[in-house]
Amino acid sequence: MSSSAATFDTSAAVYAEQLEKGISLSGESADYFVEGRVKFLADYLEHQIPLHGLQVLDFGCGVGNACGALREQLRAQRVTGIDCSSKSIEIAQRRYADLVGYDWSVDGQSIATASMDVVYTSGVFHHIEPEQRQAELQNIFGWLRPGGYLALFENNPWNPGTKWVMSRIAFDADAQCLAPIETRRRLAATGFEVLETRSLFYFPHFLSFLRPLEGLLSPIPLGAQYVVMARRPD
Repeated sequence: MSSSAATFDTSAAVYAEQLEKGISLSGESADYFVEGRVKFLADYLEHQIPLHGLQVLDFGCGVGNACGALREQLRAQRVTGIDCSSKSIEIAQRRYADLVGYDWSVDGQSIATASMDVVYTSGVFHHIEPEQRQAELQNIFGWLRPGGYLALFENNPWNPGTKWVMSRIAFDADAQCLAPIETRRRLAATGFEVLETRSLFYFPHFLSFLRPLEGLLSPIPLGAQYVVMARRPD
């Protein structure tokens, strides 16, 4: 078992509680950030591909926090959640047990090559050992169909507030953040076409009146998170 799998198996039952404790400094709930990321992705993709009948992979889905939003906002036919933590997958399966259109995997063996239209991953790669990151990106590349899109969201190490929040979350204790330049370099080395980098979540709740400016600020890499959009070439 990998160190990440052990960490998240241990914290799966209290994942939501630990996460909310950390991000409470922002004045927002975890749902606010999930909805913001998935809305960004939906807005981006609607100019690229039809949002209809998509096969979507949530890489590092944890307890399934983003899976419902991905299916709804991307109008996906099916969302597959994969995570190294079997305990987290068990919780996700229970949460979505009465709903259709969801699959779950721990080892990825059930995911067919070139079967995914979109891969979403958020806050996952800072938990992957640096020497293993390229192999995981290669797995994602293989699961994407030619022309498919990857949205890789990560915590921004250049934002001091992000570091403070992560210091309050037990499962982030050993995390090694990736700067945007490393993420782009690794994606390009895997064979992805790197399309765009944007920064998100600049203002906490008490400054929410400034949030209409975030779209204009998104090219400046100072938000709490950033996203790199990439595409598997045809």
